[in-house]
Amino acid sequence: MSSLSRVSTDQKLIEMWLHGRPVSTQKEYRRDTYAFLAFVDKDLQECKLEDLQAYSTCLDEQGIKSSTKKRKLNVVKSLFTFATKLNYLRFNVAAALKMPKGDTSLAGRILKTSEVLKLINCPKLSVRDRAFLKFVYATGVRVSEACNLKWEDFQERDSGEVQVTVLGKGEKLRTVLVPIVVWMELEQCKGHEYVFVGKMGNAIDRVAAHHIIKDAAIVAGVNPKVSAHWLRHSHASHALNKGAPIHLVRTSLGHSSVATTDKYLHANPDDSSGNYLGF
Repeated sequence: MSSLSRVSTDQKLIEMWLHGRPVSTQKEYRRDTYAFLAFVDKDLQECKLEDLQAYSTCLDEQGIKSSTKKRKLNVVKSLFTFATKLNYLRFNVAAALKMPKGDTSLAGRILKTSEVLKLINCPKLSVRDRAFLKFVYATGVRVSEACNLKWEDFQERDSGEVQVTVLGKGEKLRTVLVPIVVWMELEQCKGHEYVFVGKMGNAIDRVAAHHIIKDAAIVAGVNPKVSAHWLRHSHASHALNKGAPIHLVRTSLGHSSVATTDKYLHANPDDSSGNYLGF
């Protein structure tokens, strides 16, 4: 008997697969998963490698970016791997699916230091928005990680330094230091459970974060293609250029290996890559 005998539908399996993941991740994974199922128009147990290959080809025909295609296919592959581990599927047909090559346009998504300064000093930024951009650049955290932060995630140390504990990919916790100048700006946002709050009193989402940096870019005259994630890329590049050890950048950014950090590496750090940015 299958170890997943009580799971009779794909939908139940998907909810089990998503269980415990951050809300923003669940929303994204659920969207990508149901887009795939709508395309193949069949149950997971009926899917063959050719179905996944046809979906991959369809994504190409839609003209989406290589990085977006890779993310969508990784979501599908993750679901198939989970289903196979629980014996919901006999074979993991997704294992043989070829993935698109890595994105080679990273250099074009790294801002100059002068461009970062133009963004975070944009005169039309609200207190919250300026603090958000400064925090993302100074710590190198992912946009989704910053959006979900609560004040309880920050701790003031005996030394006077401030650290923040971040829940990253794979449910991995890491702790990085927050430059005191950035912390002073963050404190001006206090008043709610979440650090960066939207109009309804809830945490801002990635859409809101996108608008923050896009609006600032227009006023500051910075590349209009900029996204909040570019600040993370810029953090890594600028910190390395200013002498931060590669293993420290890797740890601060939550990369799984030094190889990931080499393209441009936890609980009570003595140093953090944000300290090399000159705040």
